[in-house]
Amino acid sequence: MQAGAQAPLPADDPRQILGNRRMTPAQYLVVAICILVNMIDGYDILAISLAGAALKAQWGLSDAALGTLFAMHLVGMAIGALSVSPVADQWGRRPAILFCLLLMSVGMAWAALSQSYAEMVAARILTGVGIGGMTSTVGMIALEYASFRRREFAASAVASAYPVGVIIGASVAATTLDGLDWRVIFWTGAALSALLFPIAFVLLPESLDFLLNRQPKGALAKTNRMLDRMSIARIDSLPPKPAGSKDAVLAEISQGFHVRELLKLFLAHSLNMFAWYFILQWGTPLVAESTGSSVTGANFSEWVSFGGIAGGLTAGYLCGLWGVRRVMWFTMLGLGASIAAFGQLSGNPGALVLLAPLIGGMLFGSATANWLTITYAFPPQLRATGLGFATTAGRVGAVGGPYIGGLLLNTRETGAFEIAGMSFPMTLTIASVCMIMAVPAVLSAITFGTARRWDRT
Repeated sequence: MQAGAQAPLPADDPRQILGNRRMTPAQYLVVAICILVNMIDGYDILAISLAGAALKAQWGLSDAALGTLFAMHLVGMAIGALSVSPVADQWGRRPAILFCLLLMSVGMAWAALSQSYAEMVAARILTGVGIGGMTSTVGMIALEYASFRRREFAASAVASAYPVGVIIGASVAATTLDGLDWRVIFWTGAALSALLFPIAFVLLPESLDFLLNRQPKGALAKTNRMLDRMSIARIDSLPPKPAGSKDAVLAEISQGFHVRELLKLFLAHSLNMFAWYFILQWGTPLVAESTGSSVTGANFSEWVSFGGIAGGLTAGYLCGLWGVRRVMWFTMLGLGASIAAFGQLSGNPGALVLLAPLIGGMLFGSATANWLTITYAFPPQLRATGLGFATTAGRVGAVGGPYIGGLLLNTRETGAFEIAGMSFPMTLTIASVCMIMAVPAVLSAITFGTARRWDRT
């Protein structure tokens, strides 16, 4: 059997029954819990940015120190994606998600209690570990418990919960920073994770794909308990393990044909995040600068978030209708075009009312399509690991995009592009910088377009 193919499942396999029938309340409940979890992810990621100005003033931080603090959760997310993802494939999605919820709650509480810069750095890294591990696992359970017709939309609903968390965080911050201590922002995040933990502990089931593919100790009994909850007939014995699977996740994914795919996806996702984080982090300050209004800059960020919710959900629906690859091409090329258009219109408040939601739609629409592209590139028993490893490479782009963008934008003042002690004379406008930063989105689409689809045939 060729790499990228998987033996078809018999019609009476529980996964086929689950996927082919209409969604039941039990399945919708699983997706709903995953949506809540990712909503908290969005809140926790934004928390440090919301508290940043107050922290800077109270602790006397320099811009460099604050910027480093902003990046610490990205470091933690990379650690979490690399370390927790194999756990989700080796020992189960459910324990990985519960563990990450616990880390997020402890990390946010630690941040609320921090009395020094070093403590806050450690707290943000710990929170990032939980977020990074969660990112590569929570959408997986939603996808695996959705029907075949709704799985792309279920995954997009989970992804679209992220900007909802951002909006909630902004509302909390507006209230908090208007008279309360910045620590309330972190206490709120800790409380949300802590409240969701017992809900997930009681109601979130283990993945059937994990139980029937990885087959851990007691898999048959655990599978039948899950089947009872899903109103599917019990099975008498476990199906054969997938061809080519190994007992150890890392041994399985280190096979040559998986490694080659990972390297391709490393490049694709790094390019994607390079463009993604450039416009996400530089958009607001550039709008504020170009319009001379910090209020317009803040409004731009909010409009992007609302567009992101609509775009993520729409992309998920269209992935099921048109196919993931077509939606990936549309949203990634659309992202490149919208970044280029932003460079031309960043100083036009009227145009931004229309452009900002479009940028948000392409940002989160492409995130949904690319998440699905990576997920479907691996067999079920390696999905979390493949996704975690591939998206970790994206953290390089997430840092590089804003950094290189800043160096390019700085040429407006210095007349030179300066990096690593070298200086190259040039003076770029916002429009020309945005044209340059749109190119990685196009290159990412080309690379993602060659990704395999690991399907049952």
